[in-house]
Amino acid sequence: MMADPYDDVEMARLASGLGMKPALTSLHYVYPMAVFFFYAISSAIAVCTLQTDKPHSRRRVIVWLLMFSILSYLAQLLNIVCRSIGRREVPSEQDTIISLLSCILVFGVELAGLTADSSNLVWHPYIGSFVMALVFEPILETLSILGRSPELLAFSELFDISTVAARYFAFIMALGFYSEGIWSAKREKGNDSERQSLLKMNGEANVEASETSATQTEGQSGYGSTTSGTSTSENATSENSSSDNSTSETSNAKKVESPWERRQRKASEQMEKRLREKGNYIKYAKSFLVFLPYVWPVNNRPLQTRIFLVGCCLLTMNFINFLVPRQLGIIVDSLNGVNGKNPWTGVAIFAGLKLIASEAGLSLLRQWLWVPVEFYSFEAISTAAYSHVLNLSSDFHDAKSSSDIMMAIQSGQSISNMLDSICFQAIPMLIDFNVAFIYLSITFGPYEGFITVATASIFLFIATRMISSLKTARRSEVSAYFEEHYVRQAGIQGWTTVTTFNQIGHEEQRYSTAVKNRVDKSKKVYLGYILAYAFQYLVLLSGLLAGAFLAVFQVTHSKVTPGDFTMLLTYWAQLVAPLTFFANLGKTLSRDLIQAEQLLEIMQTKPTIVNKEGALPLEFNGGHVRFDKVCFSYDNKKDILKDISFTATPGMTIAFVGATGAGKSTILKLLDRFYDVTSGSIQIDGQDIRDVDLFSLRGQIGVVPQAPILFDDTVMNNVRYAKLTATDEEVHEACKAASIHEQIMGFTDGYHTRVGERGLKLSGGELQRVAIARAILKRPAMVLLDEATSAVDTETEQKIQEALRTLCDGRTTFIVAHRLSTIMNADRIVVIMGGELVEQGSHEELIVAKGKYAELWSKQIFVKPKDKDGVEGDKTTATKEGQKAPTIVNDLSPEVTSSELAKVNSSEVLNTLSDSSSQAKNSPPSSSSSSSKSSSETSGSESQSRPSSIAGGHTNEV
Repeated sequence: MMADPYDDVEMARLASGLGMKPALTSLHYVYPMAVFFFYAISSAIAVCTLQTDKPHSRRRVIVWLLMFSILSYLAQLLNIVCRSIGRREVPSEQDTIISLLSCILVFGVELAGLTADSSNLVWHPYIGSFVMALVFEPILETLSILGRSPELLAFSELFDISTVAARYFAFIMALGFYSEGIWSAKREKGNDSERQSLLKMNGEANVEASETSATQTEGQSGYGSTTSGTSTSENATSENSSSDNSTSETSNAKKVESPWERRQRKASEQMEKRLREKGNYIKYAKSFLVFLPYVWPVNNRPLQTRIFLVGCCLLTMNFINFLVPRQLGIIVDSLNGVNGKNPWTGVAIFAGLKLIASEAGLSLLRQWLWVPVEFYSFEAISTAAYSHVLNLSSDFHDAKSSSDIMMAIQSGQSISNMLDSICFQAIPMLIDFNVAFIYLSITFGPYEGFITVATASIFLFIATRMISSLKTARRSEVSAYFEEHYVRQAGIQGWTTVTTFNQIGHEEQRYSTAVKNRVDKSKKVYLGYILAYAFQYLVLLSGLLAGAFLAVFQVTHSKVTPGDFTMLLTYWAQLVAPLTFFANLGKTLSRDLIQAEQLLEIMQTKPTIVNKEGALPLEFNGGHVRFDKVCFSYDNKKDILKDISFTATPGMTIAFVGATGAGKSTILKLLDRFYDVTSGSIQIDGQDIRDVDLFSLRGQIGVVPQAPILFDDTVMNNVRYAKLTATDEEVHEACKAASIHEQIMGFTDGYHTRVGERGLKLSGGELQRVAIARAILKRPAMVLLDEATSAVDTETEQKIQEALRTLCDGRTTFIVAHRLSTIMNADRIVVIMGGELVEQGSHEELIVAKGKYAELWSKQIFVKPKDKDGVEGDKTTATKEGQKAPTIVNDLSPEVTSSELAKVNSSEVLNTLSDSSSQAKNSPPSSSSSSSKSSSETSGSESQSRPSSIAGGHTNEV
């Protein structure tokens, strides 16, 4: 009997189909996995390297084409289901179904990325995926056709072929539209640059120009143009203008940042700036290696051993998390008699595993091992940050808010939090998830594995998208919270003002409005989170039901045991925590990075005032100070000091006077080397202060600042701070020398009285005398006094002067003062105006010179003469009829005594009033008698002895 040739062909096709089946099966799984890994890896690289693309004009069309491709996969899936229903059998094309579902999931993720609100979308992950689809699709469909029998090429098979062809064409069109958009953008850019006018008109808009200038500063105008919105109608009414102004002021008032918002904004801006400078996240992450010696115990073997044991505990916990659900399934099977095992033994093993996995087992051991490591990191980072801040220079502390610095130091904990989140939570949970996926796929088949992956992907997508959509609302809630806090704080702290002006009702209304605003925004955020969590757990429930239905189907068909079903339910319960953790991981790491950025910025700041290598201690020999052409600028733009030159011999007292902002206090800061001179030099006993050890320099200098700052401690400890080894008797002697001992003894607890924060419990005079006592206890070789008698009454000033004479006796002293009567006995007075030294000399020499100092002296000692109507006249003009003679007063102190008025020398008065006196002779008798009376009063006061001032420490007799 001859063989049928048709049967031979059919057998050959079947053999060929059987040979192609393994390759086809592999491709069904390789195709979606390859596309997914390419998209994930390329997207991660794009994010890490900060890649961006310009907006694409054909983005919407590409989105619709991708959506059509996803629908084509769904159509193929429905075709298989309909075909199986027609045959009344379970779909046998398991590999094909998994492949179609995986493609729907993968390209669905890409579709979500394309539809996200991102103007700088990176296109190559999507374009690469389309190219891979063009490669895999024809191969898969060809192998599928070759593997089918001729009689199977019915309508459903033709539908599949046409669907694949349509999808293939859609991918080709997507690539074509992408290329066309790129070339179109290049052509339009070239044409736009050729058509662009040299002179831009104000208000002119160009779409393409705005796209290409996205990185430029907003509001930048062209040549000869003004910024938009600055031109207004000249004939606008004043009512409209005032309305606009009030609206603008109200808008600006609402936009005032709270300290928290300002810190967050600056930290975010600093993070973005550092990312742009580094170029990618990898180099940016390397910036945090500065914290590695504090996070990892470098030279501490016991702590390193503990870290290794913690890692072992985590790996063991991963293994236990796998065994617990499996053991529960074994117990169920033993109860049903499926596996023939003793259920009591299974329960005992299960109890042991649960104990090991509980908080009293490995978790307790891990935490006990980790606690010393965690606190080592916190202690090391906090101590290092505090030490670094204290060693930074004055320019840093002058430019930074103390609250910002303290918040940054406390942010050191965020470094440990990031390490714990990544190494001891994210990695173990990722291992648990992968083990669950592999084990469930092996036990229940690839359908269960796909359900697990799909559930996790959709859960994470919903979590990240919905939580990120609440970012603005959450920021508004925090802003409203701080606004409420500040309104409440202002009302309580300003209770006296509120009550005095009878504005309690107004403050109640303000606070009620702030609370209502915060509550409304909190409700919006709360409802948003509730909705997000509801969607997340709806996804988890759907995945659980799908997996449960599949498991029940397999149990009823004796493919798996009831114990496996129980194990599946237990596994799903364990997957909830890792998915929730990963959903919030990005937000947690972002917050920790922003907080760590504040500390990183400080740790990377280098002090500008440092010792030179090999700097020797200062060899003090009397205190000969020389300023040689000193120039200084804080910002290298505006000169504060210009060519300042003078010399102070040992024991000399030099006073600096001049207008506010002239640079007087800056000279003292340069001498104490808070800053370094821009040019020139400062020498002490022939040694440039930049070449000597910084601490030995400051050890020779005692400073009494204008506003002394005390610690919130006892008086004893505050005075002793200048010399920590001083005895109580030495402290008492220093306070006696500062004329403050008796007052301290009158305090409630004497020297053990706490002075409050910054010394606020002490009066201004007490505060300055405590600062003087502290300087006396230090026994410095040089003394710097910066307005040491400011804002005190005359009697207190005299006591402070006596204390300062004790401090300055025999020491080179530099004084900054506005009240000229306190420094008139200085050995040399240096007048600083606009950063320049305009004149110097003794008090008498400068008065005779009739320069700037004489002008300042006359302004402080004399007021303008007044006419009979009380109107001030001109000092330089002669005394007219009906005017009173000039009256000697001191403008700087409201409490003027005769002793202060007596500080004016008769010759100085005559020189100052020469013009007035000469014209007074020709005045009417009333005016002449008034002048005579004034002269006699002046002569009488001149006969008194001039009291000594803080400068010089001696008394001049008139």
